[in-house]
Amino acid sequence: MKKGFIIFLFFVVSFCFAEEAALTGEALAGENEQPQLVPEVRPDKTGSEKIEFSEKPQDLQKNEDFAFLSFSLLTRERSVMISWKARPEGRNLILYRSTTAFSSITSLAEAVPIANITDDGLPFFDYPIPGIPYYYAIAEENEIASGKIQFINGINTINSPIEVFGSSEEQEKKHIAVQNRPIPLPFLNPSRHTKKRTEFFSSQTETIINALTAEKRDFREFIISSQRLEPYIFPDDKKTPDGGEGMELQRILNEHFYTKNWQKCKVELSNFLRIRRTSRVSARTHFYIGQTLFFQNLYDEALLEFLTAQDLYPSQAKEWAHYCLVELANFR
Repeated sequence: MKKGFIIFLFFVVSFCFAEEAALTGEALAGENEQPQLVPEVRPDKTGSEKIEFSEKPQDLQKNEDFAFLSFSLLTRERSVMISWKARPEGRNLILYRSTTAFSSITSLAEAVPIANITDDGLPFFDYPIPGIPYYYAIAEENEIASGKIQFINGINTINSPIEVFGSSEEQEKKHIAVQNRPIPLPFLNPSRHTKKRTEFFSSQTETIINALTAEKRDFREFIISSQRLEPYIFPDDKKTPDGGEGMELQRILNEHFYTKNWQKCKVELSNFLRIRRTSRVSARTHFYIGQTLFFQNLYDEALLEFLTAQDLYPSQAKEWAHYCLVELANFR
């Protein structure tokens, strides 16, 4: 009886020690094990201790200041390779070609836009007419709209012209034509003429001239005021149209352009260009949009539209682009 009781106590004590050891091991394991925390990105009140994604990368890119870093030209056979560097990339750029150097925004009225591209860092190849020296320049779309563009040699233009030559056969024909040119008639040599005595105005006349030239004048004295300009309609849009797109364009002009409802007309013409049109219809539509913006005194936006239509309608676009540039200069 006593022996059995002693054995029973032994088993009870052994079971208690085993359970206590198991609990102690779990406690030690819990102390040594680091809890896995799931980081949560949440902005605090100051924004200095936690990450705060408040702006998207695209928004940051838009807020970066744009600038051209370099501009260079290189002839390759009958083409001109135009290279540039700008920061940031991805902006809308316009390349220009002209027979005169680029000095200010007024130079764009004499230039021809050869490309409207999105900057991807790659050069552009132009194929000008051989034998004619050309100047090139590049501008960012927003710079043109603001009217605050400056042309700097080696940055966004080149002050010296560049020229490509034709094939060897064309050059040989040109050389033969020069050789066969008739002998010119004799001419007077101006250097041998006697110089005329320099004449001066009287002091009274000089005073009047100085007073007139010192007076500040308004550009509006030398141009037709925008209030006196009449909207221009191309002859193709006055006659019966041949196709469906011509009929639709004529309908918009009859309903809104002739009635001078410029805001509504601009919206209708922009919607009209959402569908791809022929080159001439598209150019005329851009010209009409430019007029609607011009008569709303939005001269910077109107200028871009006239420059877009300049390739196919150079005389009309050049005239209205000149009006825009003078108005922009007058309101500075």
